[in-house]
Amino acid sequence: MKLYKNKELIEEITILDLGIVEAGEVKEYTFYVKNDTDAEVKKLNFSVENKEVSIVKSPEILPKKESAELKIKWSPSITLKQGLKAELKITGIELYS
Repeated sequence: MKLYKNKELIEEITILDLGIVEAGEVKEYTFYVKNDTDAEVKKLNFSVENKEVSIVKSPEILPKKESAELKIKWSPSITLKQGLKAELKITGIELYS
């Protein structure tokens, strides 16, 4: 799986850079996930190890070489001077035909 910043799948990213959001505010981000394998992936699960970041929308199944939208929401309780950078964890079951 690869993660991209844009729908055209040009800007690949490895870390979620959520920037600076004021405490008490809510910001949503849209990323794009591409299944770069030769297998269909089912039972997809996306997570971020930060209780203030949640997955709003994500694919449950992603056919081989296909992409889908991933929406993430950040609701910080404090304002971080350097912003937030977080790792996205992806799990699923690969089904080869």
